[in-house]
Amino acid sequence: MNPFVTRAQKIRDLVRRHGYVVAFLAAAASTAAFIPFRPYLGREQWGWLYLLVLGFIAGTAGVGPAVLSAILAFLCWNFFFIPPYHTFHVAESADVVHLTVFLVVAVAVGLQTGRLRDREAAALREEHHTAALNRLSGSLVSETSVDGLADAAAEELEHVVGAASAVLWVPDAEGGRLAPLPASESTEPEERRAQAVADLWRRVTEREKREVPLEELLAEEGACPADDEGDLRRRCLLLPLVSAGRAEGVLEVHMHGQLDASERSFLDSLAHLLAAFLESRRLNELAVHAAAAHEAERLRSALVSSVSHELKTPLASIAAAVTDLLDPDVPRDPEAVGDKLRDVVEDLNRLDSAIADLLDVSRLEAQAWQPKPDDFEVGEVVGWVVARLPRQARERVRFSVPENLPMLRLDFTQIARALHHVVHNALEYSDGPVTIGASIGASFSLWVADEGPGIADAEKPLVFDKFYRGASGRASRSSTGLGLSIAREIILANAGTIEIRDVHPHGTKIVLTLPLQGGEP
Repeated sequence: MNPFVTRAQKIRDLVRRHGYVVAFLAAAASTAAFIPFRPYLGREQWGWLYLLVLGFIAGTAGVGPAVLSAILAFLCWNFFFIPPYHTFHVAESADVVHLTVFLVVAVAVGLQTGRLRDREAAALREEHHTAALNRLSGSLVSETSVDGLADAAAEELEHVVGAASAVLWVPDAEGGRLAPLPASESTEPEERRAQAVADLWRRVTEREKREVPLEELLAEEGACPADDEGDLRRRCLLLPLVSAGRAEGVLEVHMHGQLDASERSFLDSLAHLLAAFLESRRLNELAVHAAAAHEAERLRSALVSSVSHELKTPLASIAAAVTDLLDPDVPRDPEAVGDKLRDVVEDLNRLDSAIADLLDVSRLEAQAWQPKPDDFEVGEVVGWVVARLPRQARERVRFSVPENLPMLRLDFTQIARALHHVVHNALEYSDGPVTIGASIGASFSLWVADEGPGIADAEKPLVFDKFYRGASGRASRSSTGLGLSIAREIILANAGTIEIRDVHPHGTKIVLTLPLQGGEP
């Protein structure tokens, strides 16, 4: 802002706050200035000059100082410029008429001009206050932190009502103890201030919603300590921030002087605005927590359903096979016993895989499973995956892995688990052959292609979500919806990427791209 405009505004504010003193000084100064020119003007002409002084006072200070200025001008004109001088006696009747008319006109002009000035000043103050509230509202739209809110509020309070400082007190995460967010340094002793705010907070939460001057709460301390100017005493106010019947915080404001009705109205509006922001922020946090709790409950339900199916089915199959083997009345040849035992082993592997999936999910979410790179060949990880597939599934696997690929330096266990989930997913959702391939370039890629129905474009962004099962997955008896989610988290943890590609005429190809950090071929 222009320094000249700022200084002029301060002068106008000073005249408005000390209008009666200014009216008295203006009458005295103008009279002292007029006396040397008394021989050059007729006694009836001085009233016009006093009207000029009156107009300045009325247009600057308002009605009360204007009326006082009219009376002082009437007395000074009579005492210094109407013969006999230095007495209130009026010798000629015409002078009585001049004085009487002047007094009436001066009071009327003072009243009318002062009222216009008061209305203009009130309108300007309201415009100023409204603009400040609009600025603060605009700041709150983009502001997310309470610290930023405190700074913005303190700036507007200093700019609009001349506050020395402002501190926003808000409850902690548990809604108990209030913590200060100082927008500027306060000279009030910290312990005494905290106790005063705590007392008000207790009373507000007990439905005593009213502002309390800090000097009343700290009677033994008196007013606030003097500010840096030394002799100007501060007035401290605590305003409860209440919205929708609930206390949201306390605003502590340190003022240099008394507040008029307009400034108090602005403070109340600002307090309501701050309370609305704090309430909105609190409700948003509650909504986020509620959404998180709902999502956690949904995932728990899906996890329980998946676990119950994945664990119960192989357990039931194992129990049936073992019970059948233990039945002495059923004759069996060694080949039949071997088939039964192989089925039990497959069910146990399936059970182990389900438990491993759950452990993988928990460790990945807790970030407790960090990669431990080691050197290995591509054939090792592919062999590990295929060896753990059921017999019927192994017969469907095809290979497209070039020879002489370089060594990889990655976490073997994690990459093997990720590839296992992708291969299992392809075998589960297709009936034809599944091809495991690899390629080398700027990075290393492992890919798995099937000849199944493919994945719809609308479902591609969702297949890596936990427990998501598309149209094909919902028809699968052993689909948990965890496999691709685990694979994605593992690949991301190893600084790689995973993507879905279409295979023509039909099918899906999932590509795992990993950084090439291995040794020589």
